Amino acid sequence: MPATDLRVQRTQTALKKAFRTLALKYPRYRDITVKELTSVANINRKTFYLHFDSIDDLAETFVQEGADKILALIDPQDFKKNISQPGLIFDRLVTYFRQSEAFHRVILLNDDYSFLSRKIHAAVVAGLTTTIQTNYHLSAIDAKVCSSFLIHNNLTFFRLYFNGDLGLTLAELKQRLVSLNTYGIHQFFYPNQSL
Repeated sequence: MPATDLRVQRTQTALKKAFRTLALKYPRYRDITVKELTSVANINRKTFYLHFDSIDDLAETFVQEGADKILALIDPQDFKKNISQPGLIFDRLVTYFRQSEAFHRVILLNDDYSFLSRKIHAAVVAGLTTTIQTNYHLSAIDAKVCSSFLIHNNLTFFRLYFNGDLGLTLAELKQRLVSLNTYGIHQFFYPNQSL
């Protein structure tokens, strides 16, 4: 049984790598075909369909994988500590985005692939909402507002940075993001404390 698991993992890894490669090649998501995907992955079409129903099904794996990795970086188990250290989560996200920067640029900047970043955003918000609600004893609505605010700000700043819209260094970007996040959520997290 372990041999099967390793083969499955290798095949799925090859398909994901091929998808990333083709996403860099094709600005339009629908231009990626199963035929070319399997050719780049060096597997046959039948094997592809043993693992995925469609390219959309394969693309969904990036959503769950991305959301899981971002949530792990935010570290819900130690969220209060991490959020109290300005810039810590930003630094972790920089490391994450740099691991596959070209692909992240595609899903953050290319409208045709933006459905992936929107779905990752929604999944991270859903996961982080419970953490915020538990740590700060907020209502479900306020926890979701804070979670959405934090994730949206981070992804938007990376989008602006990757696009070159701001002309800021990462250190300057970090300073602005930390300030925005800190002041923006302070009243929710600590309603009885002034800044």
